[in-house]
Amino acid sequence: MDGSNSNLAAKLFLCMIGLMLMLAGGVFEWLMIRSYTHAKESREWPQVEAVILRSVIDERQIKGSPPEFRLNVLYGYSYNNEDLTSDHISPRGAKWTKVEASVGVLAEQYATGSSHTAWVNPDQLDIAILEHDTKAAGYTLWFPALIIIGGGGMIWGAFKRPKV
Repeated sequence: MDGSNSNLAAKLFLCMIGLMLMLAGGVFEWLMIRSYTHAKESREWPQVEAVILRSVIDERQIKGSPPEFRLNVLYGYSYNNEDLTSDHISPRGAKWTKVEASVGVLAEQYATGSSHTAWVNPDQLDIAILEHDTKAAGYTLWFPALIIIGGGGMIWGAFKRPKV
């Protein structure tokens, strides 16, 4: 293999790495934008009063792992003269955790019979949430953008003429 072929192979290798970085950065950027827009949109959903109908702590144990806990709620609300129920605390649902005390605090906050503000998805009336997701993804969009820029820089650097 002569010098020009190995030089071309090195440039193509750098381009492939740059393209993979740009692709990975683009996917992460898209996921973060999507997360941010969902969190922002849910804040514009109509608010209603909801009453907790059921609030129990679920427990599971996967073989070889410590037990995990989550809060299982069901709440009722009225929207457009229609009685509905939902079981979503947040858009992502209840998370499993190994810390039972943190779920206990949540269970006290959402005790059966308590009233809370719920936000109703106007496109799917049977989906409502009691808590919003964080908009933090929107504030960290710069990070995957740096990965995209870095990948582009690798491609640009592979084909720029070296200074002699």
